[in-house]
Amino acid sequence: MNFKKIAVTLVCGSAAMAAMGQALTGRVFYYDNTVATNGVATYVLNGDGANAYLYSGSVNGTSNQNGITGASTTNVGFLASTIVNVSSYVYISGNFGGTYTVQGVGAGYDPLLETNQIEVLTNRSLTFTAAGFYGMGSTVGTIAYTMSLLQDYPTNGVVLGGTGTALYDNFFNGATLNLNAITQLPLDGRVTLQLTRQLTLTQAAQGGHTYSAAGTIQVSVN
Repeated sequence: MNFKKIAVTLVCGSAAMAAMGQALTGRVFYYDNTVATNGVATYVLNGDGANAYLYSGSVNGTSNQNGITGASTTNVGFLASTIVNVSSYVYISGNFGGTYTVQGVGAGYDPLLETNQIEVLTNRSLTFTAAGFYGMGSTVGTIAYTMSLLQDYPTNGVVLGGTGTALYDNFFNGATLNLNAITQLPLDGRVTLQLTRQLTLTQAAQGGHTYSAAGTIQVSVN
């Protein structure tokens, strides 16, 4: 009886080890885009020219152009001129940081397009450009990126303009999106700037090691 018990235990133990080995064959990807892990960045622009401020309250321009036109002894016209100075306002807040935790062995890729979404509130046309992106090294793996603009925040899913094609690593540099304040902005002036990434790893991505890849999304106020 004891020998049978030992034999059964060994068989069960071998089956469990085999199951564990199968579960770890291939890569398993966990993605974290939270502010708690990656931080938050906020950019605020108010005003124009000498009255432009970052991280400030609104700046209101003032101007008066009033006079008298067509004056005579029998008639006079008082010009009532209304000047409306609309200050620039650009508010962008969120984070594009992404942290992967990868388990398992072998080559593999994350089947999901991992997404970060940034809030944009503006009354000016903007241009977003990818710059300074680099990879982990082709022997380790690649990251494919896609950048797009969506209506409202949180978004209702309506795409504004084109969506950038997914390009990996440094080939993403120069990818550009344009936001037209006159033709594309919803009534509340709020849109979502979205960045997706998809990670592919080779077996050369060694365990017990941290790899990093970075870049910037530059914003031009038009």
